[in-house]
Amino acid sequence: MLTLRTLNCSTRRAQMLCRWFSETGSGSRLTRPASDTIPQPPEPISLALPSSAEPFIKYSDAFVDRGYTKSDIFLHPDFISDDEHDLLVRSCNKKLKRLASTYEMGHFDKRINNYRECSVSAWLPHKRGVAGRVSQAMDRAVDPDPVDLPDRASNGKSAGWSTVGKYDGQIRHILDRVWDLFPASFTWLPPHILDLHEDGEILPHVDNPEYSGFVVGGLCLLGPAVSTFKHVDDPSVRVDVLLSPKSLYFMTNRIRYQFTHEITVDPNQRAWMGQPVAKARRISLMFRDAKEPEGGWGSLVSAATPSR
Repeated sequence: MLTLRTLNCSTRRAQMLCRWFSETGSGSRLTRPASDTIPQPPEPISLALPSSAEPFIKYSDAFVDRGYTKSDIFLHPDFISDDEHDLLVRSCNKKLKRLASTYEMGHFDKRINNYRECSVSAWLPHKRGVAGRVSQAMDRAVDPDPVDLPDRASNGKSAGWSTVGKYDGQIRHILDRVWDLFPASFTWLPPHILDLHEDGEILPHVDNPEYSGFVVGGLCLLGPAVSTFKHVDDPSVRVDVLLSPKSLYFMTNRIRYQFTHEITVDPNQRAWMGQPVAKARRISLMFRDAKEPEGGWGSLVSAATPSR
């Protein structure tokens, strides 16, 4: 029998799983993972590149000649407005001040330097996350947790949503446009704030497929950066992307696990169309889908159900 205790236990386990994904999802390898370990979507992910992206992406001749799909790197410049950008920057700064006040000089996997980061569970609607999938597996109604929750009641006090901040409803409206690019079957981890100092860098790496799903991407805030993607077996197969503020990018399909990605401080790579790209602090609000357990989301329920 499914009891309230069971539900609470499953919810706690789902929250722990979210934290585990978030904390371990940056694991990396410099060689291509074995094909049987790479998460495979039911069908290839198809995101249409807008024509406005063309000036911001450079494909090597080898990338084109070997038939790689250009849209596996998705880029949408000006995905958000100036006002939305400024709201996200203010909100990210507040979260970072409270949860990650100082920059770290090195990451546990030695692939990122001079950074700070945190996850924001309040910005993920319940229905899109792991806890929502657990509720479905338990045949319980999923809290719709709409993105248009009131920020404040008419008297200026909390409208009753103790976990929702003043602007979290507006932010969910923005982020909902990102998640709506993908099938409704996708399960998402809480948005992750990655703040890279102007002297920070992300060294070439491939995410560990044991802790990652089908896609990873981000909304770019504050300073611009050049991100480089190189095939793990042949670095001449590469893509360079100018990530400007307000743009949205995603790595999908073959780019996801067959290419390294990096943001370097090397001035030879921090250039675009022959012009240097100035170093600047950069925030990326990152999105990752959760990797479903081998036994399905229902396996979390089974693990949480007390034995008799």
